[in-house]
Amino acid sequence: MANTGYLATLSRSRRTSSPGFVRPFVLLLVTSILLLLLRNTEVVRGASTFATQALVPFQRMVAEAGASANRVGQSIGEIDRLRTDNATLRQRVDQLTLENVQLRERAFAAEQAAQLATAARKLEFESVIAPVISRDPSGLLHTIVLGVGTDDGVRPDDIVVSDQGVVGRVTEVGTNYSKVLLVTDSGSAVSALVQGSRAAGLVRGQYGDTLVMDWILQAEAVKVGDVVITAGLSVGNELRSLYPKGLVLGHVVDVSRAEAAAFQRAVIAPAVDLRHLENVLVVKTVR
Repeated sequence: MANTGYLATLSRSRRTSSPGFVRPFVLLLVTSILLLLLRNTEVVRGASTFATQALVPFQRMVAEAGASANRVGQSIGEIDRLRTDNATLRQRVDQLTLENVQLRERAFAAEQAAQLATAARKLEFESVIAPVISRDPSGLLHTIVLGVGTDDGVRPDDIVVSDQGVVGRVTEVGTNYSKVLLVTDSGSAVSALVQGSRAAGLVRGQYGDTLVMDWILQAEAVKVGDVVITAGLSVGNELRSLYPKGLVLGHVVDVSRAEAAAFQRAVIAPAVDLRHLENVLVVKTVR
């Protein structure tokens, strides 16, 4: 009996709910059929056209938004690519700059070596090329240190020159270094000649980077621009100049004469830029 009552209730429920489900379906089906039958009529075409025209602005906005988003994405990708390319180019420029500096330094070193080798061939003494490894940046101490020593055959009182002229003489030697007293030091003295007039005198260093030539007879002709060279004077076999004859010391920049004095003095600019030396020749004159 219970089952019979349940089935009756279920049947009544289906009959009650069926019309509510069927009616919308039937209405939608009828509407679809009518639209298919009336699709070519003026009313339907007009409504379709109106709806399409109404939707065009929205479609355009959606299309433009999509295009803008696409352009933004492409721009971001292009920026990333440009950044990568820029970093690569900077790295390449830095590498080429370093290589260029190294090549220029090698070329400069080769040029210096060639100039010193040419100067060495003009000398009658054995010589060795030496790098300058230390100097006083203030210029108060007129000394430099070279990277050669007794292991290279260097001895005290060997002279030091560049391809331009006299640098100084060796005063201290270790196994792998040499200390050089520059010609501009006040403790340096070199017998010298004025190349044109052959006027003789003694060249000494003074404060700063200039030289003075003393003990020039008043009767000797000395003028600004004259070149001064080493005299290479010797007295018998007991005393001789450390510097061979004919090495350039500098050129005259000023001459002072006193009416009551027997001698005149010349101020000389050194032939060598002693503050910027990098490589020199040690001439082995002491043997």
